[in-house]
This record gives sequence, C-alpha cells and structure tokens, in this order.
Amino acid sequence: MNFFMINIFDNYVKKVSSNWWIVFVTGLVAVLLGLSFIIWPLEAVKVLVYFIGFIIIIIGLGYIKNSFKIKRATNNYERIKEDVKSKFD
Repeated sequence: MNFFMINIFDNYVKKVSSNWWIVFVTGLVAVLLGLSFIIWPLEAVKVLVYFIGFIIIIIGLGYIKNSFKIKRATNNYERIKEDVKSKFD
C-alpha cells in the first residue's frame, strides 16, 4: 500500500516538475507587465481597456451566434414534437 502511494506522488512530482518552465514564463510575463504598468501607466491602462473591449465584442458575437442556434433548436424540437404527436393520434 505504501509503495502504491509513493508511486502516485512520484508520478505527480515528475509531471509537475517537467512543466516548471510554464510557471517561470508566466512569472516573467507578470513581472514585465507589472513594470510596464509602473513605467507607462496611462498607456498600459489604455491597452488594458482596448483588450477588455475586444474581449467583450468577441463574447457578444458568440452570444449572437448562439442565439440563432438556440432558435433553430427550439424550432426543430417543436417540429419533432408535432411529428411524434401526429403518429400517436
């Protein structure tokens, strides 16, 4: 039983430690982003606002696309329901 637990921890440590560079790069990007906010605060805020606006537009377009899919699914469901009802009447 103890050997089994050690294998689980060994596999976890190997998997996590093999991805150390992702954590390093994320930290490096965070430090650079923080420095850019300190050095150029107005430009950094402007870029952040543009980024948020872009993301909101993408989300809105996704909602519009999904609304048409939902409407089509509702129409298809109503048609199938009527077909099934007509077969049992």
